[in-house]
Amino acid sequence: MKDTISFKSEWYLEYGDGKVIGPLKNYVTSAGLSIAAQKLAGLSSPYLVIGDDTAEGDTISEVYRKAVSVVTQSGNMIRFRTILLAGEGNGQHQKTCIFTDASDAPGSGIMFNLLKVPWGKENQMILTVECRLTLQ
Repeated sequence: MKDTISFKSEWYLEYGDGKVIGPLKNYVTSAGLSIAAQKLAGLSSPYLVIGDDTAEGDTISEVYRKAVSVVTQSGNMIRFRTILLAGEGNGQHQKTCIFTDASDAPGSGIMFNLLKVPWGKENQMILTVECRLTLQ
């Protein structure tokens, strides 16, 4: 399982006579990672989606969704925080993910990431769910 996002940066020099030099390896600067994180923090309509299935792959049998409460960005880290109030998202769950370009309609949007770890929430419990994304 991949647990980080990284950027690969290569340069090529193509001359008029057909000669190509490259790939030339380089790196993305701290400022570059920060601006990339800023752009990701601006993803449209992020939603927290919860599922109960154990199927393999990038799928989720959705049982609850809620608009992300707040998205913050600092340096190369983005945080997607959602507060589940009493009565929201209760039960035992197997999967949790962030969807972008989503709405209240189940199945809408694009799955951005996926956590496959069992967890639970009881009725009358308030729980803050936070997804931290760090660009390296």
